[in-house]
Amino acid sequence: MKSHYCGICGSDITNFKYKMYQVPLIMGHELAGEVVEVGANIKDVKIGERVCGINVSLDISEGGKLDGLGIFNDGGFAEYVRVPKKYLFHIPKNVSFRDAAMIESFANATRAMKLSNIEENQNIVIMGGGNIGLTFLKALLIEKNPNYIVVVEPHEFLREKAKNIGATDAFPPSKVKIKKFIKKNGAPTFIFDCVGIEKTLIMAVELIKKGGTILLEGIQKGNILFPMFMINSKEINLKGCLGHDTQDILEAIDLFAKGKVDANEFISEVVPLKDIQKAFEKFLEPGERKFVKILVEI
Repeated sequence: MKSHYCGICGSDITNFKYKMYQVPLIMGHELAGEVVEVGANIKDVKIGERVCGINVSLDISEGGKLDGLGIFNDGGFAEYVRVPKKYLFHIPKNVSFRDAAMIESFANATRAMKLSNIEENQNIVIMGGGNIGLTFLKALLIEKNPNYIVVVEPHEFLREKAKNIGATDAFPPSKVKIKKFIKKNGAPTFIFDCVGIEKTLIMAVELIKKGGTILLEGIQKGNILFPMFMINSKEINLKGCLGHDTQDILEAIDLFAKGKVDANEFISEVVPLKDIQKAFEKFLEPGERKFVKILVEI
């Protein structure tokens, strides 16, 4: 597969900072491009087809075994990448290569909605307003018609972006402001933690309505202290989420095919491959963050 665009994921930044994956490794698992060569035993993929390469990391047929481009095997931050057939998905005719690089992000959201068992008209809080948090926001607005949906995010640019996408409101991680909102509108029945650090998880436990659900999407390296008794006393449903299966990906593609997602709401910058080092370093710069998704054009 010839890679045209590949998105920089938060997990790529975690690996860049902490060497979480096995190295040496070419990262990149949010790729879109075209088929330029087909393996001898592959019969139903043709040269020239427009495809995205998305890790089917949790397919039942694979027994739940973790696998994936850019994580366990070389990925899309290169001109060419060898993609197993099970990871190839056709890009809808009305979706560009550039926009298709966002499909993987939405596959995380479609899986999270499935695992959480969320229904319509719920009170929702999303911890974190980065790319994944805002992707969850958009998907939940499209599919679940929430009673309210609030984003908790320290960066003002991302809070404003959340409100522009359709969030009821967006707050810095201040318990006073959030609890004032909850007192008026009711406690959240679902919290999607797209950060995964000790502070956000403890805040989620404190804020969630009794019997509510916390879905953990964010990835934390190492251990955290956790208020276990509050899980009992509030009868909280705590659910982990990692990756996506084939159906999650197809549902995300369908959102794009039906024109329900405007990728321009998320793509802040496109950089050439030669500038990928600078792009990664941008995520680690101190101060206000003023971007959502950065794509690498190959």
